[in-house]
Amino acid sequence: MTAPVHLTRVPVDPPGDVLVMALNGSLDFSNAERLRDDLQAALAPEHGGLVLDMAGLDFCDSTGIRILLAIRKLLQERGGSVTLAGLNARLTRIFRVTGLIHAFAVQPGVAEALGPKRGPE
Repeated sequence: MTAPVHLTRVPVDPPGDVLVMALNGSLDFSNAERLRDDLQAALAPEHGGLVLDMAGLDFCDSTGIRILLAIRKLLQERGGSVTLAGLNARLTRIFRVTGLIHAFAVQPGVAEALGPKRGPE
């Protein structure tokens, strides 16, 4: 069993319909379902976009990827999207090898995901 993944709100000034959350730790079969529940609880009906700061995420297995895809589907049904920010080299490789790099918007960091003058304070 790995250390739990921690989900926290990022202190930014995003557009009104975007939620910005950070993931820290390891995301795998032991905690992925809880992450899904936590993300669904954090997403209000008015949130059309989600930026996930993944700079603090050191591991993600297939169960974690499945949860990210489920959250992406939920937001797509609302007409929104999920942006992954700050992927480390290992996660970037996983997303590239699986082809999922094209399923998400990917940005180097939260500031780039939110656009000009909208990064962490």
